[in-house]
Amino acid sequence: MYQRGIDTKLGWSYQGPKGQTVFPLYNAGVCVASNCRACPCTYRTLLSLRTFISSNSLGSAGFWLLGPGATLGGSYGPTNTRLRCHLGLQTPARCELVVGGEPQCWSEGHCLLVDDSFLHTISHNGGAEDGPRVIFSVDLWHPNVAAAERQALDYIFAPE
Repeated sequence: MYQRGIDTKLGWSYQGPKGQTVFPLYNAGVCVASNCRACPCTYRTLLSLRTFISSNSLGSAGFWLLGPGATLGGSYGPTNTRLRCHLGLQTPARCELVVGGEPQCWSEGHCLLVDDSFLHTISHNGGAEDGPRVIFSVDLWHPNVAAAERQALDYIFAPE
C-alpha cells in the first residue's frame, strides 16, 4: 500500500503531528471495508488472530508510517486490557520507541509487543534518505483479560 502512494483518496489518513499517516483496516473497532478489500491477504490473516480486538472501540489495526524527524510526545493508551503488536516492515536505524522509560527498537520482519497503557514516546531521528518507519500495528487482548471480561468490554465499548 505504501508503494502505491500516500493519498487520502487511496485510504490513507493523517494522524496527529506532521509526518504520521495510517492506512487503517480497523479503526476503533470498525472495519474500513475499502481498505480491507485493498489488502485481502492481510485482512484474512488479521481475522484469523484469536486475540484481535475487532468488536469494540479499543481495537484498531493498520499500516502506520512515521516520517523522518517526527516525534510523537508522551502518551498513554486508554486501558491496560490490550497489547499493541507492531510488525516492523521498514525500520530505519534511528527510530525508537520508549515505553515506561525502557527504549525499544523495531526490527524488520519481527513483532514487538507493547503495553501502551504505560507512558510511551516514538521518534524517528533519521534523515530523508532513511525514508519512513513503516509498521503494521494490531491491538490484541491482554492475556490476563478473561473471556467474560472481554465480552463485558465489547458491550461497554461497542463501536458507535
